[in-house]
Parts: sequence; structure tokens; C-alpha cells
Amino acid sequence: MKPTVMLIGLGGLGSIVLELLAREERLGRIVVGSRNATRGVARCNLVRLGAMAQGYAPTIGFVPLDLNDKEAVAEIVQREKPDIILSTATMQTWWLPDLLPPEQAAIIKSAGFGVWLPVHLTLTLKLMEALREANYRGITLTAPFPDVVNCVLSHLDLAPTCGVGNLDEIVPKVRLLAAERLRAPLNAVRVLLVAHHALEPVVFGEPTGEVPPYFLRVEYGGQDVTENIHADELLLAPYPLPPGPVTHFLTAGSTVRLMRALLSEEGALLHAPAPNGLPGGYPVIASREGVQPAPIEGLALAEAIVINERSHRFDGIERIEADGTVVFCPEAAEVLRVELGYECERLTPDEAEDRAQELIARFQKYAERYGVNLRENVRREV
Repeated sequence: MKPTVMLIGLGGLGSIVLELLAREERLGRIVVGSRNATRGVARCNLVRLGAMAQGYAPTIGFVPLDLNDKEAVAEIVQREKPDIILSTATMQTWWLPDLLPPEQAAIIKSAGFGVWLPVHLTLTLKLMEALREANYRGITLTAPFPDVVNCVLSHLDLAPTCGVGNLDEIVPKVRLLAAERLRAPLNAVRVLLVAHHALEPVVFGEPTGEVPPYFLRVEYGGQDVTENIHADELLLAPYPLPPGPVTHFLTAGSTVRLMRALLSEEGALLHAPAPNGLPGGYPVIASREGVQPAPIEGLALAEAIVINERSHRFDGIERIEADGTVVFCPEAAEVLRVELGYECERLTPDEAEDRAQELIARFQKYAERYGVNLRENVRREV
């Protein structure tokens, strides 16, 4: 029997993932869950017809699903019995600060991405609580800020299998540039990278200060060529990407590749954030058995974890405590206090929803002061 995938969330990223999944012939059913049934059914119909126009025949079903109703989510999961669950659901999409005037956008983003943790943690926490209630034993993948969200959840014994995107979006750039420098085919080049979400804006932007720590090895024909090709230069070489939701195509491609590996017997060496709740991203072995960090010659897993824990501060997070409480860097918290009137130096998981609602409301008012209607822009994206 072909596997069943459940996709939760039909925003910008979820919609693109659905398009790609509809063209995966090894899948059985695709079950789509979202709060807005009218829009959800229409989107599923469009995806089905689009895939058929290209010669595919996907089986796609829609179920109304609200992560705020944990009992209902548990019942749906028990009924549908998915092999893989992918959640892209978050309370606020990541790219909204880019809509501000450049000066204000730069100020807000200087706090780091971590200050938005409440809006990304809340729904994933509710999902994992519902899956525990459903006694779900399948694979769970999450998109919203997994490098930190899933690490927090691991302290509550609620860690998803792993996250998607982030680190794995950097690796293709390094492989491509390394292959060009070596004048070698792509399939002869292997990259092993340990890095945090905080490195991605540096890799695809302009490094202007301290670079988050990372570990990088490039192999060609089974030999370590990292120093010979100056791989660190390739990692940080200019490689501009368009801003905003158009980059969801990159994340979606990475996500579907990971899902293919998770549905295969043989598995594959890939990269993924937060395997089993670890901080940051790692090379992983992904197969039907799940996701495990891949061994790296010369780098113990404990050393890799330290690299990513040290990287938290580049996203504005000082540390994550044993009970899942997140302590923000003082300078990051100060940016939101001054700009938004939002004061949050520490965040416990149980207060994430209240803090998320407050942060969203304050940010919307802040944007309105500069002539930006965030609600309208979100409606256009989805």
C-alpha cells in the first residue's frame, strides 16, 4: 500500500509543497488539513487538475482542521492514519518585516529571528500535544523555525522527527560552487555542513559582522578537498536570492526530497534542522526508520551540538533552559521594547500563545504607522 501524507497548513509554503507532492508518483493519499474549508477545497481542486494536466493522477482529500482544537486533531489523525505529517502552520509568516520601509525593516530584523519565537512555537506545540493524545507513532516534520522550536519541544518530550529547510537550503549553493571550482559533476561532490538557521541570512546576504559558527567539509571522489578549494569562501560568497515568499520554492523542494528519503527503504544522506529536537541543523540519515544525525569524521555529535548552541545568540536567543524556557539576548529584547512596546526577556512554552497574540497585535500597529497593512498582504499571499 502506498503511503499517506498529511499536510497541515495551506499558506505560501504549504501550497507549494502540495503542488510538488501531487506529482510524486510513489505517494498514495495526500490529506490536506486547514481551517478555511472553502479556500482549502478550492486549492486542492486546483492542484489536482494541474497535476492531471501534466499526466499525474494524485489522490487528494481535504479535512477541516484547527490546531486550536487538540481533541479534534487527534481524532483526525487516528482516522486518517498518515505515515508522514508535515506542518507548515504558524501564527504569522516569516517575511512580513520585509514589507516595512527599509529603515524600520532593518531595525526590526536587527533583533534576530528568535524574537518571533512565540508565533512559530504556539501551533507546533499544540500539534505535538494532539499527536501525543492520538498516540501517533509516524513521522512528523515541521517548518516553522525548527532550529529553536523543536529544541524547545524536546525539553517537553514533544520533539517532532525533524524540521525542514533552513540548513538544507545552504548545501546546494556550496555543492554548486564547489563543483564549478573543481570542474566536476555535481554528483561527485558531497557537502557535510553543521549550521544553524542564523547562518542562512549571512550565506545569501552580505556578511557585515561576526559569522555564526559552523562546520563545513567538502568531499570530491571520497577525498576531503575543503581547504584545497577554499570552501569557506564558497559558503560566504555572494549569492543573492529574491526576497520574500518566492523562496518557498527552495524550501518546498528540500522538503519533498526529505520526504522521499523517509518513504524509502534504503534512505539517503541529507541535511535537516533539529533531528529529534537537537538545536540547529546537521547532516542526517533519513529513511523509513526516521532521521538520525549522520556521523562526521573528526567531529563528535556533542561538538556539533555545541556549534549550534553557540549560534542561538545570532538569532537573538541567549539560551534555552532545561524546562524549555527561552532567554532572549538583552539587545534583541530591547529592540522590540523600543520599537513595539513589547517586553519579553524570557518565554516559557505555556505562555507562548498569549505572547504571540500580543506581539502580532503590536507589530500590526507598528506597521500601520508606516502605511503597511499586514493583514491585506497575508491575504494576498495565501
